[in-house]
Amino acid sequence: MTGALRVFVDRLVPASLYGGQTALPALSKIDLALRHCASADAAASVLENSKAGLYHLLAHRFSSPAAQALTLKMLNLFLSRHHFHARDTVLLSRPFGLVVDPSNMCQLACPGCVHSERAGELNLFDWKKGTLGEDRFRALLGQYGPSAIGIYFCNYGEPLLNRNTPNLIRLAKRYLIATALSTSLSVQHFDAEAYVESGLDFMVLSIDGATQSVYETFRRNGNLDLVFANIRSLVNAKRRLGKQTPVLSWNFLAFEHNAHQIPLAERLARQLGVNVFRVVNPFDVGWDDPNLRPAAVRPYVRRLDWTSISNPPENWNPFPESLEAGAIAGAFATPLNRREVRTRPNHGHTCHWLYKNMAMDARGRILPCCGAPRPDTRLVFAKFDAGGDDVFNSEMYRQARAFFRQGGSPAPGDGPYCTRCEWDHETVNIGSPEIRRYFRAADPSFFDWRSVELLAGW
Repeated sequence: MTGALRVFVDRLVPASLYGGQTALPALSKIDLALRHCASADAAASVLENSKAGLYHLLAHRFSSPAAQALTLKMLNLFLSRHHFHARDTVLLSRPFGLVVDPSNMCQLACPGCVHSERAGELNLFDWKKGTLGEDRFRALLGQYGPSAIGIYFCNYGEPLLNRNTPNLIRLAKRYLIATALSTSLSVQHFDAEAYVESGLDFMVLSIDGATQSVYETFRRNGNLDLVFANIRSLVNAKRRLGKQTPVLSWNFLAFEHNAHQIPLAERLARQLGVNVFRVVNPFDVGWDDPNLRPAAVRPYVRRLDWTSISNPPENWNPFPESLEAGAIAGAFATPLNRREVRTRPNHGHTCHWLYKNMAMDARGRILPCCGAPRPDTRLVFAKFDAGGDDVFNSEMYRQARAFFRQGGSPAPGDGPYCTRCEWDHETVNIGSPEIRRYFRAADPSFFDWRSVELLAGW
């Protein structure tokens, strides 16, 4: 039975309902114990005491480093949930999702972006060129990789402009991390085989038109013929190498000027061998170009290839012989850094980004979310170097979390941008859907839907 078929069968009948061995009993026990913890220190004790038993349960189904990594990732999710519900300002947990820019540069100039012509003329954003070096990324993985479940290799740069991006993806897969990126695919010198062999799970193709004249109205400087040629190279490389990944998703931002081409674009996507076609409502970019207005169309997702899923089981551990076993074992052997933080639960509004995901640009700047820093805002929370500092608990992070915990009371002095942010505080790049897909890819019978909901349902 293929991985995709196993996922489909278990979706209908969870193994825990017919007596199959699943993670449900072990995870339910941890979940119940955590509900009685009044502090992060108590929660850390529960999780530390659960580590050995959870590992031995997993070791019957996975190799030693994989079992250790899964144990760390699950315990980190439980601890993240505890901090989130308590609205803690200092965290013992790690971000389970990372947003990383391999390149801060982009060859396009799409309106509304940090790279648009008007944004450059007005100097609206603090976004300097740069390329992510392998040493910095290795250090980031060494600190946060054992606990992370997903990395999204794109924020505001074009990841394909870094020739080393396939190797960065491969490094992430050695920590058993799901990987995705977003690209215009309008790039020269594209090595399709390198991306297919990198272990990349999912590739978003940002293509907002079916003809050059319509496409370039928004994707300025983009070349649609080049995009189509690169898609063909990807599809051919997947067939030649016998791979199902990366899953290719054509994302179409629907504006008034291009909405009439949605049916044509969907047909082209099917002909080219793209796996998924998605119509997306764009942000309003009227501040940059008033002539570009979002279309009044309903967003939808069309699966063009029903055998493809976002995180295929076959690609969950594509390089079993080269896992970072030493780094994973070291993290597994390190007790949770208990810190007495007694707080009363606070269920008021907060930003999910501050507890779940962390972003880093190609120059190592740490951002709390996918927002673009401007010269007049404090959206750069730290600088990541290989020194070992936990940038997820920088002073700016603590101030931002304290702001929401205190009911919106401003932080002393010049507080972080979060104190006046009006963006979506709930939708993160790597959240509950990605958690579900990750563990289902690892083993859909053992991590059935009832089990995974304990990890993702918050």
